[in-house]
Amino acid sequence: MLREPTFEAPNLDNSKDAVLHWHTLSCELITPMYGGGTVSTKVDTKMPIRASAIRGQLRFWWRLLAKHKWKLKDIPQKEKEIWGGIGSGGDDGIAGNVLLRVNNLSKRITENHLIKYDDKPLIDLKYVLFPAHNETDETKTPHKLLEQGLTFDLQFAFCEKIVHQNEIKNQVIETLQWWVNFGGLGFRSRKGLGAICANQCLDYPQICELLSKEDVEKAGCRLAIKQNNSNNSALQALKFSINKLSEFRQAPGVGRNPGQESNRPGRSLWPEPDALRRIQKNLGYDRRHEPEHPAGNVFARSVFGLPINYQSRQEKALNIMLKPEFSERLPSPLILRPRLIDKRGQQKQYQPMALVLPYDDILNMKVCVGKQSYPIWQADAANHIRPINDNPPTNENDRGDPIQAFLEYFQNKPYMG
Repeated sequence: MLREPTFEAPNLDNSKDAVLHWHTLSCELITPMYGGGTVSTKVDTKMPIRASAIRGQLRFWWRLLAKHKWKLKDIPQKEKEIWGGIGSGGDDGIAGNVLLRVNNLSKRITENHLIKYDDKPLIDLKYVLFPAHNETDETKTPHKLLEQGLTFDLQFAFCEKIVHQNEIKNQVIETLQWWVNFGGLGFRSRKGLGAICANQCLDYPQICELLSKEDVEKAGCRLAIKQNNSNNSALQALKFSINKLSEFRQAPGVGRNPGQESNRPGRSLWPEPDALRRIQKNLGYDRRHEPEHPAGNVFARSVFGLPINYQSRQEKALNIMLKPEFSERLPSPLILRPRLIDKRGQQKQYQPMALVLPYDDILNMKVCVGKQSYPIWQADAANHIRPINDNPPTNENDRGDPIQAFLEYFQNKPYMG
């Protein structure tokens, strides 16, 4: 084992903080990691796993739980006390009371451990690796990913200020559990790249336990697992999940009509193309495709995240970088990744998994087209969008919307690949 620690800690003097008890969480990278270094799309071979990146992930999951499960008040202040400041907003980058370091990487990373984005192992992940496929800056090509299989130890310690505060410590432990269940490392981690699993934590074994559907519902989330689809390859389980999303959004017979020609896709069953033809008609569009979608000017697929780069060579009205109103991007509430279900024996078993974070606020947001704003979602639009009608909620208390329809499609419809 190589011992190459990345260490984050405050300057310790002769106080009680100088004596720390470090707890070890043994982790494994189970899908290729995209980026993760100081450049978002580039692997840092000298320091591929950064404690600072993990701290950022833990902040995210802690905030989710603080708001939706623990119902804490004054979340920003409590976050700062536990995880530290971020060097802005007058907090002077103050140190937190949870220390992290990465040790015992299983191998020294070289170019031989990197996979080119379009190599055979990643060929079925083009949908999620679109930033690499669309890269035009030759100084940044080709994008490469760190192969799966790297193991490392994440070590964490509680400073004296919180070491006896069980409520805070339990929050940190639960946060770590959510990270190893649903989080990852690097770029595009919400779509399963850089997924990790926890193999062991002697001091807090609950971190390694699987979270159930009932567990995540307590935090306002939804968990969908593709049953009867076990793989001994985490990458294969991820490919299933990514391809299901791609199918739902744009596959013939699901997200669009079958094309009349093999090289010409059929008309989209989603409302956005026709909405753009109506709104930007002065830019020109194919008159064979007069806007007719009955859902109106809604941008339903924006609920899966923004920006979306719409492109068409034939129709200028369809060329737009669609962004949310008042901001540059909207993170997706949908997380896809493999789920480790069996650690016994020599072959681990994984299932495709989809986690949906709370998203009610997204349904009420708008996107900008020119100087005007338009809704992402309207409840009455569901009746006019075939991919949603074809995947109605199993539970009669659930509403019909793009996320809900995708979960039904993910769990119940056969794989087309």
